[in-house]
Amino acid sequence: MYHYQECGLDNVYLANGYREVETPDGPAVSIEDVYGLHKAIARGLVNNKPILSGAEVRFIRKFLELTQARLADLLGVEEQSVRRWEGLDELPKQADRSVRLVFRDMLHDLELPLSELIQRIAEARPLARYEYRHRAKGWQPEPMAA
Repeated sequence: MYHYQECGLDNVYLANGYREVETPDGPAVSIEDVYGLHKAIARGLVNNKPILSGAEVRFIRKFLELTQARLADLLGVEEQSVRRWEGLDELPKQADRSVRLVFRDMLHDLELPLSELIQRIAEARPLARYEYRHRAKGWQPEPMAA
């Protein structure tokens, strides 16, 4: 199990899909399909996390290749608001829902109707960690162990 801290989140673990390699600068880790992994992490956060944290918003924003200014523009808020959100433990509810909608819109990620997504978020419980396994269909979340 590899604790994938390089993504900027403290609770992401990889069950497979990576290998340890030796480089001239010392040991390193090579991850298969990093884009697919980051998409799976972002999708998991957007579709399953009860309330997004600032670090998770930063991860999603960077995955979408948005600056703080551009995300603020899309949401109709000041850039300072996005900067402040990224420092919070939990986003305000309206900001949280807005970030989720931007993600879904930009990726056309509509595998779940919006009403079901909102219901899932309302019923979700916080998880201690997120585990991902690389499969033939790409990166998939694993059942979360406590």
